[in-house]
This record gives sequence, C-alpha cells and structure tokens, in this order.
Amino acid sequence: MATVTSPLATELETVVLSNDYGMSVEIINFGARIKSIKFPVNAKPMEMILGYASAQDYLTDEFYLGATCGRVCNRIAGGKFELEGRQYQLTQNDGDNCLHGGDDNFSLRYWQRDKQTHSKSSVTLVCTSVDGDQGFPGTLNVSVTYQLSADNKISIKYLANTDLATPINLTNHAYFNLAEKDGQSLYLQMMASAFLESDGENIPTGNIIKVAQTDYNFREPACVGKRQQQTLDKSIKEKHGYDHCFILDNAPFTKPKAVLTSLKNQISLSVYTDQPAIQLYTGFYLNDKFTAYQGLCLEAQNYTDAENNKNFPSNVLQPNQQYQREIIYKFESIN
Repeated sequence: MATVTSPLATELETVVLSNDYGMSVEIINFGARIKSIKFPVNAKPMEMILGYASAQDYLTDEFYLGATCGRVCNRIAGGKFELEGRQYQLTQNDGDNCLHGGDDNFSLRYWQRDKQTHSKSSVTLVCTSVDGDQGFPGTLNVSVTYQLSADNKISIKYLANTDLATPINLTNHAYFNLAEKDGQSLYLQMMASAFLESDGENIPTGNIIKVAQTDYNFREPACVGKRQQQTLDKSIKEKHGYDHCFILDNAPFTKPKAVLTSLKNQISLSVYTDQPAIQLYTGFYLNDKFTAYQGLCLEAQNYTDAENNKNFPSNVLQPNQQYQREIIYKFESIN
C-alpha cells in the first residue's frame, strides 16, 4: 500500500511504496528524492541507501542524497555554454563550474505530486522550470515517476518538454551501501569499456580513455575500497577515490549496465538504463552526519559537460522533442 503524509501541509510530502516481498521505497517531494529503500535481509527489512532519519533534514542537505539533479546534472565548465549562437551564463556553485544545475537546482525544489496518477505502487512528481531559470533558456516541464514492481525493481522514468531549445540531463543521486557500514567492501561490475578523462575540477578534457589495463576496469567484479586504496592512478588518488564518468556499452536495455554486490548481506543491485554513461562517485566528501565513503553513487546520465564538447552526445532538447530517460534499480537476494 502507498501512504501519504504531509508534515508541512502542502510543502513537504512523503510517499511510501511497498510490495508483497517486504520491500519499501520512501519518496519525498523536496528534490523528488528517494529517501529510503528497504529490502529484506534474512527476512528483516534493511536500509539500502544513505539518508537522514527525518524528511526535514533534507531541506538543508548538501550532498544531493537521493535527489533528482538538473536541469543539467554533473558539471558544466565555467558555468557557460553556447546554444544557437547565444552565450549563456549559469551560476557557479562548484568553483568556477556549474554543478547539478547551480545554486537553485531541481534537488532544492518542492515538486508537486500528481494525485491523478498516484497508486499504491507508483508516484509521479512534476516541476516547471521557467525560461531563464538557473540561467537556462526555455520553459521546461518535467516529470519523474517512481514505480516499485512486485519483483523488486524501482523504475525511475523522466519526461520533459520545452518551448525553446535547452540542455537537459537528469539523474538520480542515491548513495548505496546495501545495508553495510559503507560502500568500501562492495563489489562493482560495470559494463563500460571507456571513461572520460577529467581534470582536477572534474571537467572532461575531451579525451576518451579505454579502461583496459587500468584501475577503471570494472568489467569483472572488483572490490571498490580495495581498488581505491591500492591504486597508483593519479586522478583516482587526487580525487580520493572515484568521481569519474564511465561510458556504457551500447547493450540492450534488458542487460544490466552495472551490478553492485554485498557479499556480507548476500544482496545484489543491478542498474538498467538507456542513459549512455554512469558517474561513479564513491562519496569522499560526505561529512557532518555522515562519514567519507559511507555510500557510493551510480548516476546514470549523459556525458559530463556535453554542452562544451561537440564530440559528446548532445544534451539539447528541442521544442518538437520529448526528453525520455529511464533508470531501473533491481534488488535481489543472491543466497
């Protein structure tokens, strides 16, 4: 059953989706976030992601916990881009760069619940971003639909349309630990043959590097923490772990693009997506109520800074197009 509570009346809302397996997913409308994913471990529901106990704490969250990031997730170099002969300047909230849409991004908005489509297994949240919002052109209408299936899949479907050409690149920023104390002992397999080389500010250089013979090769399962601790790779060391954009193999949607496994809890998380890349972030900058590496992100998205790299797949949505992307998180017991 889905239940809805409104601690702040028409502002902060919580929706809980659950299935007969004993899995539950808690969604809040602030930032269209996944607040909680509980999956049974030895018949006891356990928390799969990092989060705050209270929905109120998300109002001051600095880490994008479970958030919908946009209009453009990840970084735009210098907070600048050119589109159809016009220069645009965005807010610079990550050094000189724009991160996840800037200071007033989608993760900091109250999204509206679509009451007509709300069911026991699904909820849709909608948001309108007006022309000039965050510095972007065009009025953008966005919806995010979360659905929990009987076989323990969380589907995230993004839809958007615009009245002017505008960049858009949406992702979910959940930090997974699969009910372990952090993400370091988890094993990751990722169907990516290459990654984007990036500078110290996490801006792509434009070079696409093959993962073969490098510490970016997760084509076979590898322990994330051990790989980080033993690496001699300059970029991984400078960034205190992974914060890199991996280019996914062009495989069918039905094939998982990444699999995260907890051997301790005998749980696997498979990520399915039609997005072309995944940003792997292992959480070094988590602090305050959390600790470094307490969860890791698998952010399915387009290539970083595609606005300023003409060789990358375009982020630009035209008025005659509809933006459609999907991410599925499938949880399974492997014992």
